Amino acid sequence: MLPPLRQWAPALGLALLAAAGPSRAGPPGTPLDRYLPEDTEVVIDLDVRQVLDSALFKKHALQPARKALDDHDQVNEVLRDLGFDPFRDLDRVTVASPGAAEKDRGLVIVRGKFDPDRFRVRAAAAARDHGDVLRIHKVPDALGGRHLLYEVAVNGPDQETPLFVALADRTTLLASPGKDYVAEALKRAPVKGGPTLKSRAFQELLEKMDSRQTLALAALGSALARGAGEGPVRDALEKVDAVGGGVTVGEGIKVEVVLAAKSAEAARHFQEAADRGVRQAVTLAALAAAAQKELAPLFEVVNTLRVRAQGKLITIRGRVSAEVIEDAFSRDE
Repeated sequence: MLPPLRQWAPALGLALLAAAGPSRAGPPGTPLDRYLPEDTEVVIDLDVRQVLDSALFKKHALQPARKALDDHDQVNEVLRDLGFDPFRDLDRVTVASPGAAEKDRGLVIVRGKFDPDRFRVRAAAAARDHGDVLRIHKVPDALGGRHLLYEVAVNGPDQETPLFVALADRTTLLASPGKDYVAEALKRAPVKGGPTLKSRAFQELLEKMDSRQTLALAALGSALARGAGEGPVRDALEKVDAVGGGVTVGEGIKVEVVLAAKSAEAARHFQEAADRGVRQAVTLAALAAAAQKELAPLFEVVNTLRVRAQGKLITIRGRVSAEVIEDAFSRDE
């Protein structure tokens, strides 16, 4: 299983900075990424280019982000050797997972501009000088040849774990803690069209997602429940068929999450719990804003949240205007 969703919170933060940016062209129903593993039941998709091109990011976050990167000399050296500038060359990051508890399952698909020759040169040098950190494998491709696969030792919280990385082509980098996920994805590199997922229900959900969202999430309830452990959260997720939604960028930020419950009764219970949570959040945000004026934008955001149930579907919507976000930045300057 890929890292918990909370570890992807920085991606959400970047998406929220994109409030005044342009929306990516593309209607709902855009063909699925052909590299999605067959067992995919959870997808998180971040349109990085939309974030980086947004007016608010350029105005308030570009310089701090560049400075933060410049402070890491070793990372900068590697990026220079690879000829890769994340602010110029990174376009999209998609995280796909079956949602199971195993740590070596799932795939990260990174879209952008990559130089395969420079990657090969840098990897060969690293494998020669630091064989304990990077090893190079060769795996079969779909055309009867061999493809380079890099195994990178990553220091985790408990132990050292491998990360397998490969360039499928000049625009796609694949990474996974499971070697087989990258190897199987490389075999799909020359294949035209989208994938065929084992879960037809999840494939249909993904095909209905709006590709213009800056940050999108889609998941089967059963997949989320398997990774939730025992307790009330898992009990709640077991009453959910699927979850979909995300953050859409336009004149402001629009958040929309749709939850499909397994029954109308379960949907009603979810709505009641969500309504209580929203009311409590509004009260707390109002008290915080009254005590500290700098927190006024927080109240504006929470106060837009609305919960609606229709049959088995529960929809949660919220909107943040560009003016509110601009005001929040202005208070910090």
